[in-house]
Amino acid sequence: MRENGVRRLTRRTALLGGMGLLAGCDTITETFDSWFGERKVPLRGERRPVLTVDRPLDIDEGNQVPVTLPPPALNPEWAQAGGTISHAPGHPALGLRLGQAWRTSVGTGSAYRRRLISPPVIADGAVYAVDALGEVTALTALDGRRRWSFDSRRETDRDGGLSGGLAYAGGTLYLATGLAEVIALDPADGKPRWRVDLPAPARGGMTVAEGRIFVTTTENHLLALSTEDGRKLWTYRGQPTVTMALGLPAPAVEGDIVVTGFASGELAAVRASDGRALWSETLTSSRGGGLADIAAITALPVIDRGRVYASGLGGITIALDLRSGRRLWERDVAAAETPWVLGDWVFLLTTGAELACLGREDGRVRWIRSLGRFKNEEKRRDPINWATPVLAGGRLLVGNSNAELVEIDPADGEIAGRVKLPDGVVLQPAVAGGVLYVLCEDATVAAIQGAA
Repeated sequence: MRENGVRRLTRRTALLGGMGLLAGCDTITETFDSWFGERKVPLRGERRPVLTVDRPLDIDEGNQVPVTLPPPALNPEWAQAGGTISHAPGHPALGLRLGQAWRTSVGTGSAYRRRLISPPVIADGAVYAVDALGEVTALTALDGRRRWSFDSRRETDRDGGLSGGLAYAGGTLYLATGLAEVIALDPADGKPRWRVDLPAPARGGMTVAEGRIFVTTTENHLLALSTEDGRKLWTYRGQPTVTMALGLPAPAVEGDIVVTGFASGELAAVRASDGRALWSETLTSSRGGGLADIAAITALPVIDRGRVYASGLGGITIALDLRSGRRLWERDVAAAETPWVLGDWVFLLTTGAELACLGREDGRVRWIRSLGRFKNEEKRRDPINWATPVLAGGRLLVGNSNAELVEIDPADGEIAGRVKLPDGVVLQPAVAGGVLYVLCEDATVAAIQGAA
């Protein structure tokens, strides 16, 4: 049993850690004002925006290779962040002429000082989602019927709460919480099988593979826990930092190698068996300024055919050899969202709201599509937030805070259509069984599928 003082300290650390990115500066003001309440009266003097977005990417002349993709295939589940433990889910099947099949509320949505941070996971005919206060809900994937709900907060924490990350593996649903716990749930009824404390909050996703839970904390530590009882197996300590992003990426796993990103901008590969460091890189641009001074990695690293693809807010997108860490190519472009790697191509959404198609082998740019950063671009008012893209059914799909799902042709970047959603979307959708599942900002899960 923990003492009340320890619990209060952990909870306070969780609440403060989630806002560490904003400490000491007027960071990401235009985009995130709505996240933290009304804007304060600005101080006098010259104000330089932190979110300075230049255009480092240009289409590489002579790169006219046609963008061809492997055919789509039906995937039965989307059980972890990024779809699979490597975050390279391939080309999921999805029908044409998309429309809403059902929608169901799963609790409390994003608002003042609370955020949804984890997309839904789909496994064994169920959709699992966690709301902004840490309540987990299970829905029937076919019709959205509610099966059960579980409030992850203890009695002493019911006056507040933070969201968390979900993963499903081996017949168990795992939750890593912003109140510094990992909880194993029975997916049939939502009852805890075990719960353990973490040394610091988990403010993002986790990955479960081969009997181990890999989770990153706000202290820039990567932990490995046993799936049997949650006991700690090892800890990798990343580079320290004084700022903390609002979300931490789930690690990518292939074989005995785990790759994860940290708020410091460090990208590290360690052995899954014992946590021994294999290699480490820092994703920070030498140019500096703007987001380059906030080096956090919030995008999930992707492992695909022996290579690692990763992006950070520090202004670097990079491809490395998985085993040696040798740099294969890099581009001076910042991204907060996970790249989608498929076939010979990497599809990347930049912090400047540009969707780009890069060559997997050399990083050369095939096309760029500007999606728009503001409703009023001329006056830079009403910012638009964009979700991590998915590629399914032969097109890219990108949700936004305007309650739209934008369909884009991967061959040339042309916009092919728009689908109206119940509310804004800033989290990556999940695709399973030919259905797209979206967790909207009001904590509504919507099932989107093609017309029969």
